[in-house]
Amino acid sequence: MKKPLWSFFFFTIFSLMLIAQMAFAQNQIPFSVLSSGGEKSSGAGYLLSGTVGESFIGKTVNAANQHNVGFWYVYKQSTITEVEREEETIPTVFKLEQNYPNPFNPSTVIRYQIPVVSKVNFKIYDILGNEITVLVNEEKEPGYYEVKFNALNYASGIYIYRIQTESFVNTKKMLLIK
Repeated sequence: MKKPLWSFFFFTIFSLMLIAQMAFAQNQIPFSVLSSGGEKSSGAGYLLSGTVGESFIGKTVNAANQHNVGFWYVYKQSTITEVEREEETIPTVFKLEQNYPNPFNPSTVIRYQIPVVSKVNFKIYDILGNEITVLVNEEKEPGYYEVKFNALNYASGIYIYRIQTESFVNTKKMLLIK
């Protein structure tokens, strides 16, 4: 006995609609519920439980239907706060970085790198060019360095820091706010 052709089309269209609704329901779950995991997250229309890196199992509900979903997709919104340096590497260029934090109160950190053995002279000046302090005045091996400047006894304002070696000079500004 032959089945009518319309039943095949009806079944195909129905299946496609069901798949589309399930996919649409997954996209209705806001990314904020895909948190660092290990718990259940729920709200008006969704319930999720799972852990980041593992599958999420949940359901979405609206006035017309309910969909049970399971998927491996993890939306990850991240902010880089720190990048670790490989200390074994030797820098290839001289570099003086901007102090952090800037503006600062009362202390700040300044990083620099030197690629060859060098006599390093690192000084802080006020805005008028008067020398305030010497942070480094010695021979340094190639590498990455950081110095801390404590301005507890200085007035608010713009200060200049300068690094000088035999083959490199660089100057930057920093702002002390009390």
